[in-house]
Amino acid sequence: MDSKQQLARIARRRAELVACSAAQRAELAGACLAWRVPLAMADRGVSAWLFAKTHQGLVVGMGIVLAVVRPLRTLKWLKRGWTLWRFYRGAKAAAGKQY
Repeated sequence: MDSKQQLARIARRRAELVACSAAQRAELAGACLAWRVPLAMADRGVSAWLFAKTHQGLVVGMGIVLAVVRPLRTLKWLKRGWTLWRFYRGAKAAAGKQY
């Protein structure tokens, strides 16, 4: 096999690989499109958590204002939070058990 044939074979193989990678990129982009909204929501949740963690005084102050202005709504949300906390602690304890 001479060098021109070998270069032509390499060029064809390269073209096949480029086309294959373009198809794979398109397929991956389509698969990622379905995850765009859930990941954006998770990102907002992480941002809110980090804000609350770094501005604890502000969060406590807002909680006190809400408790004074809307006490029944605050109690309802505290009940939900307490239920969520208990569920989290139970799930964490269950995950820590070894069978």
